[in-house]
Amino acid sequence: MIYRSVWLYRIVMSLLYRGHYQARFRRVTGLIRDTDQRVLELCFGDVAIAEFCRQRGKQWTGLDISASFVAFAARRHHDARQADVLRTPSFPACDVCIMMGSLYHFQRHLPDLFDRIRKAAPRLVLSEPVRNWTHANRLLRFLARIGTRAGSGEETFRFDEHSLRLALNALKERAGFDYRVVEVARDMVVEVVWLS
Repeated sequence: MIYRSVWLYRIVMSLLYRGHYQARFRRVTGLIRDTDQRVLELCFGDVAIAEFCRQRGKQWTGLDISASFVAFAARRHHDARQADVLRTPSFPACDVCIMMGSLYHFQRHLPDLFDRIRKAAPRLVLSEPVRNWTHANRLLRFLARIGTRAGSGEETFRFDEHSLRLALNALKERAGFDYRVVEVARDMVVEVVWLS
């Protein structure tokens, strides 16, 4: 439901982040280096990162499964492309890849996803919710399941801090990266750097 309209998405996210919705973007843009000229955002949803890149003369490319989000970004003359990240065989080359609030969609496909990101970018910046209201009770889990279908059926899984650290630790040797946790609040912000 929330992926059909950017405006509805913004309202829901503003409620979930209790008025700190824009602050989550600032945490991520703070990790975009001056030398990062090409920024790829997977499952971009909103255009905050795209606007940041435009203001600084950086090339932004966004991939999202939602036709509404892509059309919204395209109307603002951003390089937005409709794509199912799960089924996209390769990603455009970039200096940094960003994924915000979407990693849980790929929980069963992380090795493949990370392999494809590695081929496109030397660094990945993740911002993933780890304190979710969907953990609270059955009703909220049900609402999350029907309200946040991104295109691959019902999704009840959400990361918490422990499960996200476990997933990254399980992947790091296989995928050949190191990572640092930048911040843990509602979202856990992580910078992943491939070692070769």
